[in-house]
Amino acid sequence: MRSVKADNAHIAKSIRDAIEESPKKSKRVLLKTLLKMYGHKTRQRHWLEEMSDSLREAGVMIAPPLMEVERDGWVALSVTNPRLPVGEFIPPVRLDAEGNDNSPDLWLSTIVSKAFNSEKEVEIRFVLPLLERLGYTEEDRADGYPVEQIVGVRKTRTEADFVLFNGLNRSKDSALLVIEAKNIGKKLADNIGQARSYAMFLCTPYFMVTNGDEIRVFLYRSPIESDVEVFKSTRHDLVSTFPVLFNLVSKQAIIEYKHRRATI
Repeated sequence: MRSVKADNAHIAKSIRDAIEESPKKSKRVLLKTLLKMYGHKTRQRHWLEEMSDSLREAGVMIAPPLMEVERDGWVALSVTNPRLPVGEFIPPVRLDAEGNDNSPDLWLSTIVSKAFNSEKEVEIRFVLPLLERLGYTEEDRADGYPVEQIVGVRKTRTEADFVLFNGLNRSKDSALLVIEAKNIGKKLADNIGQARSYAMFLCTPYFMVTNGDEIRVFLYRSPIESDVEVFKSTRHDLVSTFPVLFNLVSKQAIIEYKHRRATI
């Protein structure tokens, strides 16, 4: 007789296979439907944890986390090739002037207490220090980067707040990440489409939107495949969630992801 874990793994694999057959490599399902697939009728914490573990082990990404979804709520399930994350990338130890281990990072540990009064302050006091900790240098960063977009038959020229490249090369082959920064209180959902359009025209694998309080990161795959929300956190939780963010969108992590994707 098979164990519960083996049964869950079999169910998760069948879900992954179904998603891979879909053009968008993504499916939206009601949580109650997902519970039924696993043989459950009610929303129990331990069942949600077991389901989440089996899906992650099968390479299925879940947004939002099952624990945050009501029984009648929707869940987005996606698969990526290569699977994410692509490696174990660990933030470097930060040393003080004498070369001593200076962890925890003072900026990370105090950022929750900061107040931002404008979009520019979010850019300067939140985004720039965050990028530094993700391994990006000034040479990698293009601020207010011009983006030419074609909408219908019209060509428009707009500016992305930040585009991160691999060094000084500003070609699409070198583009890594788009970031749109908004003022405190702005709804990020209203700006996801804008950031996505920049990622599409610049061919960056990822795009990030933040208002200084919330950070959301999406994997852009193609015009026909659905984006995958790979990270969502508040500034309050950034100390604990930063290693996850680093493992996804640090400079070295995105370069490795692009390399593996190119070899598939």
